Amino acid sequence: MNKKSFLIILFILSAVIILSSCAQKTEKIEPTQEIFQPTRSVATVAVPTRAPSCNNVMTYLGDSNYEDGSILSPGQKFTKEWEVINYSDCNWDSKYHLFFISGNQMGAPDFVEIPHIPIGSKGKISVELTAPEEPGEYKSEWKLFGADNRFFGESLVARIVVQ
Repeated sequence: MNKKSFLIILFILSAVIILSSCAQKTEKIEPTQEIFQPTRSVATVAVPTRAPSCNNVMTYLGDSNYEDGSILSPGQKFTKEWEVINYSDCNWDSKYHLFFISGNQMGAPDFVEIPHIPIGSKGKISVELTAPEEPGEYKSEWKLFGADNRFFGESLVARIVVQ
């Protein structure tokens, strides 16, 4: 056996002896007296549950202004307004929006918040638009989007003629 092998074996034996002596010195410490923890009241909190999704139903009653085919000047700003009834199971609130879905956006944002419309009530939904600069017939199509992150109801359409 060479000197290197001897040193390796000696090192391993030393490690085993040290580890076994440590294991033998482990003692279990028992408490000498009982320690009492103060009692604590725990508040009960109601865990929020997901609200049941609404059956969103909208009935379109008609255009309040700028009826289909209204003639506008190039670049004219106007507010298109539709009258609807909320036949849903939920009130329409700030979680409800009107989204642009097709046609010509006419300078409007991608979506607008709708006014609060309670269950069974009539309401007016509007969006500010700008007539295009070029003459022609234009259509802008919009749809309601509920608190349950789903589109519902008929599309609301603005059809204009630019002269």
